[in-house]
Amino acid sequence: MTHAQPWLNTYKKLGLDWSQIPDVPAKTLSDYIRDFGQQFADRAALVYCRVTTSYSQLDHQVDKFAHVLQAAGCSKGDVLAIQLPNIPQYVIGMAAAARLGLKVTSVSPLLTPPEVIHQCNDAQVHALLTFEPIFTATHGLLVNRIATLKQVIVASATEPLPGLPDAQIAVDTLGDVPVTGWNTALSGAATDPVEVDVDFDGILYLQYTGGTTGKPKGAQLSSKNIFVNNVQADVFYGYRLGMETVASAFPLFHIGGAAVMMNAIRTASTFLLIADPRNIEQFCGEMTAFPPTVLANVPALFQMLVNSAAFRALDFSQLRIAVSGAAPFSVDEIRRLENVIGTGKFCEVYGMTETAPVQTLNPGNAFKPGFVGLPLPATDLRILDPENGVEELAPGVPGEVVVSGPQVMRGYLAMADASRDALREHDGKVWMHTGDIGFLDDEGYLKICDRSKDMLIVGGYKVFSVEVESKLQSLPFVEMCAVVGREDEDRPGNDVVQVYVQRNNAEPAHDEQQKAAIIEFCRANMAPYKVPKELFFVDAIPLTSVGKIDKKALRK
Repeated sequence: MTHAQPWLNTYKKLGLDWSQIPDVPAKTLSDYIRDFGQQFADRAALVYCRVTTSYSQLDHQVDKFAHVLQAAGCSKGDVLAIQLPNIPQYVIGMAAAARLGLKVTSVSPLLTPPEVIHQCNDAQVHALLTFEPIFTATHGLLVNRIATLKQVIVASATEPLPGLPDAQIAVDTLGDVPVTGWNTALSGAATDPVEVDVDFDGILYLQYTGGTTGKPKGAQLSSKNIFVNNVQADVFYGYRLGMETVASAFPLFHIGGAAVMMNAIRTASTFLLIADPRNIEQFCGEMTAFPPTVLANVPALFQMLVNSAAFRALDFSQLRIAVSGAAPFSVDEIRRLENVIGTGKFCEVYGMTETAPVQTLNPGNAFKPGFVGLPLPATDLRILDPENGVEELAPGVPGEVVVSGPQVMRGYLAMADASRDALREHDGKVWMHTGDIGFLDDEGYLKICDRSKDMLIVGGYKVFSVEVESKLQSLPFVEMCAVVGREDEDRPGNDVVQVYVQRNNAEPAHDEQQKAAIIEFCRANMAPYKVPKELFFVDAIPLTSVGKIDKKALRK
């Protein structure tokens, strides 16, 4: 079968060339900050609680934190873990790591201590940049649990703000690992420029994502992966150098948030840091003081914003683009948003951590409701038979979405089997098998019909059922269990996590006590969004003819 690329004619109609993307300079996040510290020295790079950090100030702070990391023994190839909300220290930490050639692994502040310990050990973390409230609550559980850890730096939400206190450090050591506060560390750091030769195509980011094995997997991404993807998407976005103000509540620990931030820095934009996106009044206050030209959020937050009178009262005359991703956004909700911000501005993206992250984009000037857009420039896409993973299906026929392009990861850290399963060669190209089911229409727009079999979406976060199931199996009264999702009627595009439990016959049945035990166990061992909201005991989990759990039967 001839490889179908129905989007080519649509690109021509839009006056674009799918086969070409502009040249991408061999620059890291650190390099852009260094250059713009001279070219746009006084321009606001970051805005946090209406306090600005200029590009020259940001460059200076990145050098200081790079010296802090060097003093802690970090050198090229080591790993820095960052566990922070969207505050300035996050951006500084990522840029300092890039300046030294360190790898960064983003640790969600929502993870429980066992999940943090697993990720830090898997990534072999050398230094941990963490958040004061998290460290205060959990430091006792981390002692001697991260074998490679040599330094902990604790940051607070108030340190970047004039006249407010530094981080209050609960302990000055974690076992034999020194612990220091952010401002204390920077106050004694050298200020001379740090220069390390860093490979643009080398692995600089270990972005963890859920996996079918039940364990999170470290997707290995380079600066090239992310910045090429920025430029691919920018063919549609059209960022203007030194002219954009980007408001985004995507968490920086999520690949979507990291990509939005890096695209802002890459274009000398002003980036608004929103630490608490649920504080809608503050978010709107920031946008009143710094009117955005680009707005990027998950659908659930756009819905919260549209419901706010403060958001509806904002002046959106300067807004050019509103980008949504990480979860489906219903057509009705898009229309509600457009009634506030104006038409022709809304863009929707589809992607995954392993593709840094965008694969397709539904552009505001050619938006097709119900679809997730066209493949980005130089991104090839096929729909394959999900049974054999080889046969290409015709437009209109649903199958597994696979993509190939310069944004595709190198593979998963130390997981050769999982890497081979995800990255497969077809006709001389390496293709990422997404596990998602969708089809292309005759104009090349992609429609996602179903999510990966084991994946749910809760508040924009992915929940992999196998991960939850594997943990629940450790409870003595659980013989077998299955996690599925039902549509959340109150939050379109989100799921309610359900768990079905088949009990061990050797254990007595005590419904309420055992339900309480499951919830208590989940809260102690999983991030909050993974905790089941609905529990059911069944006599037997239904199985397919080949012995697999029949989740279709459970959903019915």
